[in-house]
Amino acid sequence: MEHEPTGQVRSVAKAMELLELLLARRTPLTLQELSTASDYPKSTVHALLSTLRDHAMVEQRPDGKYALGIRLFECGCAVSATWDITRSARPHLEQLAAETGVSAFLSVLDGGSVLSFDQCPGSAGMLVVPEVGYRLPLHATSQGKLLLSQFSDAEVRSRLQASGMPAFTPHTITDTERLLPALAEIRMQGYAVEDGEYKIGLRSVSAPVFDRSGRMRYAMGVVGLFRRIHSGEFENAVTQVVHHAATLSVDLGHSA
Repeated sequence: MEHEPTGQVRSVAKAMELLELLLARRTPLTLQELSTASDYPKSTVHALLSTLRDHAMVEQRPDGKYALGIRLFECGCAVSATWDITRSARPHLEQLAAETGVSAFLSVLDGGSVLSFDQCPGSAGMLVVPEVGYRLPLHATSQGKLLLSQFSDAEVRSRLQASGMPAFTPHTITDTERLLPALAEIRMQGYAVEDGEYKIGLRSVSAPVFDRSGRMRYAMGVVGLFRRIHSGEFENAVTQVVHHAATLSVDLGHSA
């Protein structure tokens, strides 16, 4: 087998790249499209896809295009079942959604982005948070800024240099040096706010969920069509989010 200098098995790494492409595109792709996107020869891609198909990691549609397979869904369910956090957090998310009337969410830091892995719609039934499994930017969301705030300025610069800071709205902070003071404020106040920085009209607040060791592991929050961040309804949302995040932290074994 081929090995990378880092100890990676090259063929496995290539197969994972194909799965990542299908995950990122979220739509079936042709052999040619996968070959072009991965910059691997069609023969190599075909051989990898054939192996992945044999293990139900990908499936080939009647039109010849390739999509993620049912086995990955089974794997995802198995991983989800091992996350006690989902069971512990669910009642808090439901209460948050009921108390604030907007969508509640739970997110985790994953590489250069934030991964949403649980959510609950508000009392009006309107769900404005991205679907579970969707990735969000670090610099333009309350959960991203909150999770960034646990790192040193040097680490923040390194992470944002790698992930980039594109502008999503006119309110997005796209300069690291402008973001650093905001992260310092987040550390002091214990929560993060997003004011139309990712989507115009949407505002959110996130608070940290700590594990038994005192490490910030998750971001819990709400997002909705709040008219202003300086309003009674948004201040109530901040209070409720901070309370439920702290309570969930205690449930996970954290002692304040």
